[in-house]
Amino acid sequence: MQVSERIFQQDDADAISPVKRALMLKTFPAFTGLEPSSLALLASICKERYFKKGSVMLKPGVPVLRFYLIVEGSVQMYKGGIATKEFGPRSAIGGLAALTRDPEGAHTVALEDVLALEMDRDDMQDVFEDSFSVLLGVLSALALTLRDMQRQMGGSAAIAASRKLKAIKADQKLSLVERMFFLRRTTNFGDARIEALADIALEAEQVHYAKGEQLWKTDEPADYSIMVLNGVVECRPEEANNFAFGAGYVVGDLDALAWEPRWYSAYAKEEVDALVLKRSSTFDVLEDNTDMAMQLLRNFASGITAFIAKMTAMKRALDPEED
Repeated sequence: MQVSERIFQQDDADAISPVKRALMLKTFPAFTGLEPSSLALLASICKERYFKKGSVMLKPGVPVLRFYLIVEGSVQMYKGGIATKEFGPRSAIGGLAALTRDPEGAHTVALEDVLALEMDRDDMQDVFEDSFSVLLGVLSALALTLRDMQRQMGGSAAIAASRKLKAIKADQKLSLVERMFFLRRTTNFGDARIEALADIALEAEQVHYAKGEQLWKTDEPADYSIMVLNGVVECRPEEANNFAFGAGYVVGDLDALAWEPRWYSAYAKEEVDALVLKRSSTFDVLEDNTDMAMQLLRNFASGITAFIAKMTAMKRALDPEED
């Protein structure tokens, strides 16, 4: 779709029909699999915005109440005054800051004339509550982004973001209450309601892996994740250094939620007890517990934000003259 100079001069917020907005939305990774009804719902809460080259789209120090989906053009994002990443069509700008409600907001500038779809943060929250398919699409897109960052960092991005917990002995099957107590202490489910924790605990299967046993191979389908009760899971990527997860970590969840194959093989470095949760069961629980799904969204958004901040700090250290 080519944006004409005439359209860029339009001030009419309804210049593009709802049908065309829905078609635009369908080109974004988070929304490609949505049904027409869900696309129509999204189209009803967004409006097109046009930014001239050099325009500030989001100002630093201002909480993000509205974010943008870039249809045409390119945008430069800044962090602490340093250019961090350039975004083109089919990118979301300000969505992370909106999800995490970061008081520092975001800082973006149009590198060229930009056509974008603007969404209100609170309106999007309402859509998430009304349409699980939309929420799941965004969750999967964030999981994929964080998974790609994890690959870039050799897994350290995920390890740095998780809590270290005391191992739980599992000489016998844990009771429902014991499972819930453990889940409460993990990163992904620490803020979940009791009812949601009970649902997860009921769906999870407790398993034991012998020392040296392979959990999965690289490129295998990822239809489940494991929550480590005790022991250490060693991960062996083909193009990066090995890394490991201990008690309290959820392993393989990003692959499963992103519908992507395993990017590393996994082994029990020592005897491991874990809770296994199938992807289908995870989705069922999240659909019944929107608040848990929203917390998972915020966790992923925070993880991505932390990764970007780390990369910015590294860039600042390498290029001090840019400060």
